[in-house]
Amino acid sequence: MLHTMRFIIVLLTILICKEVSAQSNKDSLYKHVSVLSLQYASKNSTHQLNLLKVSDYIKTNFEHYSTKVYSQRFDFGNNIYKNIITSIGPDTGYRIIVGASYDMVGNLPSADANASGVAGMIELVRILSKIKNLPYRIDFVAFAKGVQYTSNIEQTGSYLHAKSLFENNVKVLGMINLNSIGYFSNNKKSQSYPMSYYKLLYGTKGNFISIYLKSQGGTFANVFRDFCKLYARNVRIIAFKPLSKMNTLARGDQESYQKFGYSSLKITNTAQYRNKNYLQNTDLPETLDYDKMCVVVNMLYESLKRFKL
Repeated sequence: MLHTMRFIIVLLTILICKEVSAQSNKDSLYKHVSVLSLQYASKNSTHQLNLLKVSDYIKTNFEHYSTKVYSQRFDFGNNIYKNIITSIGPDTGYRIIVGASYDMVGNLPSADANASGVAGMIELVRILSKIKNLPYRIDFVAFAKGVQYTSNIEQTGSYLHAKSLFENNVKVLGMINLNSIGYFSNNKKSQSYPMSYYKLLYGTKGNFISIYLKSQGGTFANVFRDFCKLYARNVRIIAFKPLSKMNTLARGDQESYQKFGYSSLKITNTAQYRNKNYLQNTDLPETLDYDKMCVVVNMLYESLKRFKL
């Protein structure tokens, strides 16, 4: 009953608002994906120089749109890592975290995994920085050492950031993880799933963006999912909220925030369950659909701009 009432409130909100207009720019998205995946193809602990150059690239782009930009450095072994963070909106009150990891395993271009998520985040910073009266502060965090590429979650950038929020008693509404948001296909059998019965429910065309939530994901994740469904244009939304963990689809930096009790969700095209180029040398910028990426970014823009609990 409570969930139904929340959905009705969100629906009434959209009915009194003007029609959603496009905000993101596909040329900007393509530029960021190309730089991150081609110019800095190898960005990991064995390619420290590239990893640091990528962090500088993200920091420079954040500084175009916000005066509140800083690095959160952490060391493991002999390696240096940096989370790059920027904030927009009010300085006080509750905040929302939007994150994407920027490192990669091996010598791979990683356009979809995860240059697409980082590019989408940079674009969100650009267009949301123009809003004068955001209801909440939004912290955007580019993570080094992403959860999906390590077996020890406590040695990741997202865990370090979530832990710092918890230890400083920061009031957090919830967290949104952007991971692989660029690859789409209308071809039959282009989409697979961790559990085969989903084929009957959602079909085999990889033309949707998914929202992954835990079964007990918390209020923020549930309400934000409803906003996304209402503000999505020209793309299907499928929300996965399984009773049991869905293996690799569940992996991501949102897990770090769940460890500290923060409500969180993952926005993804389902990665390797759709994109055959995932973790391959063929994961290149020209394989992505930038029109659909714009749709996803616009959906997040409208949802974050209007979000209210």
